[in-house]
Amino acid sequence: MAQKRRDILGSLISQLERKEADISCFLDLLDDYMALYDIKKKLKTDIKTRGVSYVATSASGKATIVKQNQSVKDLVAVNKQMLMILDKLGLTTEKTIKDDEDEKL
Repeated sequence: MAQKRRDILGSLISQLERKEADISCFLDLLDDYMALYDIKKKLKTDIKTRGVSYVATSASGKATIVKQNQSVKDLVAVNKQMLMILDKLGLTTEKTIKDDEDEKL
């Protein structure tokens, strides 16, 4: 998983370099993007582990209830924020510049 993370970050930095937009404030946004990437992976793991909903004990402790997993909503919000960062950096599928290695694959 760490290799995939490095590949994604490297690809994003390369895109900024090719646009001559690899300046501190934009690179900092990539740090935010990658922090959200890490959060997204944890949310997905939680959803795989507990499911979309899970059984819990009520506050009174007398009954079991089905609760919606908050990670599902959080995952949607994190994905939305990640897409917004890419959009603000101008890194969209319409403007993607392939690396030489991407073309060989």
